[in-house]
Amino acid sequence: MRNRCFNLSSEISMAKIEELKVTPERLMQFGSAYAPPLIIGAAVANKVFDTLAGGAKNVEEISRQTGASVRGLRAIMNALVGLELLKKSGDKYALTPESEAFLVSNKPGTLAGFFSMNRVRLMQHWMKLDEIVRTGRPAEARNQEGPGTEFFSELVENIIPMSHGSALALADHLKLADATNQVRVLDLASGSGIWGIVLAQKSPRVQVTAVDWAGMIPTTKRIT
Repeated sequence: MRNRCFNLSSEISMAKIEELKVTPERLMQFGSAYAPPLIIGAAVANKVFDTLAGGAKNVEEISRQTGASVRGLRAIMNALVGLELLKKSGDKYALTPESEAFLVSNKPGTLAGFFSMNRVRLMQHWMKLDEIVRTGRPAEARNQEGPGTEFFSELVENIIPMSHGSALALADHLKLADATNQVRVLDLASGSGIWGIVLAQKSPRVQVTAVDWAGMIPTTKRIT
């Protein structure tokens, strides 16, 4: 009986050791986390998703339509298959439901512009993080109207699909559709105006005052 208890105790101890075993797996995932947004951004820039919106194609067909190299397209499209953003049957590639909904540039919920902007405007500044930490100075003064207007004019348009769903959730949470009294909304740094628009669409009793830099107004008018 004593030996049996000892063996059972040993098995439990070994199980705990295995459970607590430290591996580098999570750090390795962090180490390559930069790759997916760059892959997606390059595919957007080379019209891969837009070209496949018309149906499955092989890499040579996509090359002829986009002007991108066969070698480069094959590499990036195989990577997208691995990311489950494309599917492959034989030598033909096709969109997945996810990429068709969110990475084709003319779809209402597209995030294609965001990934393009992320690659060109955002990621380069992350490369300066060690210097930013050392000096305490930002890579770019985006909280000032001059440089900030240019950046945010591009950003707000590309994040409308993300903002729209959140604004709808807020409107439902506030039960604006059932409002019986006037509801006044102050939208600071309104950007595209999408938050105020969504809230106002829920009820004629919602009155929105949107405030932003003067330089943002042309962008807001164009988008809305």
